[in-house]
Amino acid sequence: MSPESPTTVDHQRRRAITLAALGLALGLAGVVGYFVVVFRLGAWLPRVRNDAVPNWIVVALGVGLSGLAMARATRGRLVPGILLGLNVVVAAGFAALLYVVPVVPAAQGPSVGAAAPDFALPDQTGKIVRLADFRGKPLLLVFYRGHW
Repeated sequence: MSPESPTTVDHQRRRAITLAALGLALGLAGVVGYFVVVFRLGAWLPRVRNDAVPNWIVVALGVGLSGLAMARATRGRLVPGILLGLNVVVAAGFAALLYVVPVVPAAQGPSVGAAAPDFALPDQTGKIVRLADFRGKPLLLVFYRGHW
């Protein structure tokens, strides 16, 4: 067996770096693409905000491509390894942004079946109405936050 020529090793190194860079670009495209779609089409397609599966497929393909580059690199694994690490950090940041940051902590409230505390609010005409005014009568409370 003859040792690999420096030209072949250099070519393999460049190929691994290119493959890892393409993987990182694909991962970034998946993340950026999610926000482009949500901000541009979110008003017409409200489900896209909660459904990032197509973007996760693109991100996973990017991480896989960077991982393939790392596996194929025989020498000079530093740059492909850094690019793979960046790709994983981008994917983890995307996951945190989608699934950790928006989580609302549980709030303590009255238990089911407990009497509601008395309160007073204006109705649609501006008249102050108290909850106690309806005690013993059927009542449906509707709270709405208004127009978006």
